[in-house]
Amino acid sequence: MRLAACNELLRRLPWPDACRLIADAGFEGVEIAPFVFADSVCDLGMSDRVEIKSAAESAGLQIVGLHWLLVSPAGLHVAHADAEIRSRTADYLRELVLFAADLGADRMVFGSPKQRSSDRNDRLELMIDTLTSAVREAEEHRIIICIEPLPRDETHFINTMDEAAEVVRAFNSDSVSSIFDVKSALSETHDLPNLIIKRQSIIRHVHLNDSNRRAPGFGPTDFGPILSTLKRIGYTGWLSIEPFDDFPDPESMIRGSGAYLRKLLADNRE
Repeated sequence: MRLAACNELLRRLPWPDACRLIADAGFEGVEIAPFVFADSVCDLGMSDRVEIKSAAESAGLQIVGLHWLLVSPAGLHVAHADAEIRSRTADYLRELVLFAADLGADRMVFGSPKQRSSDRNDRLELMIDTLTSAVREAEEHRIIICIEPLPRDETHFINTMDEAAEVVRAFNSDSVSSIFDVKSALSETHDLPNLIIKRQSIIRHVHLNDSNRRAPGFGPTDFGPILSTLKRIGYTGWLSIEPFDDFPDPESMIRGSGAYLRKLLADNRE
């Protein structure tokens, strides 16, 4: 298991400086929220993409994936009643796959709660239809789209890993799987080790964040049993920290969380 940090945590820093700080704090990868760089990835030409990738590589970081996929541009939604909105969303999701491929990333985390929330009876069918062309593109580029369960206070569509598994089954594709997000999982159950074991077949990525929305090491959640269980099931992927509160400040958060997690990983190797 290797550690990564999400780039929006340091979005106020120039990108090369953010990469150096993440690497200096002991992380090996960085996960990209595209809105940090542009309202639309269509505005990022090949030279921009080369610069983004080169800055990460120069710091010794691997770009592991994308998340916060549909925060921008405005007006996108995978289950909207308006077919034109769904069509634009499908087009943009394909552009995101190409952006990920250009950065050398092999996964995309589909969270975007506001861009999927719907109380329609056919919301699952609409979402599947919207995602289908992006999934085909992802299959060509060997990229995995990870359906992310999110708490009910964020969205009322796909709140549990069981519901995420339903989407995964519907596609029956190696390019569609799910993610284990600690904060979200805690809204489902407090027995996280059991949930990891139950849904191990669809866990292709991990987000680490505390129940208080802070980084690991800055809240009440004990990440030791979580990492131990991931090791037990043979998970060898990325562990990306994705806090929503940068307490006590971004640099201290990155360094403190990195030190905390490295110790836990070292303990798990003994």
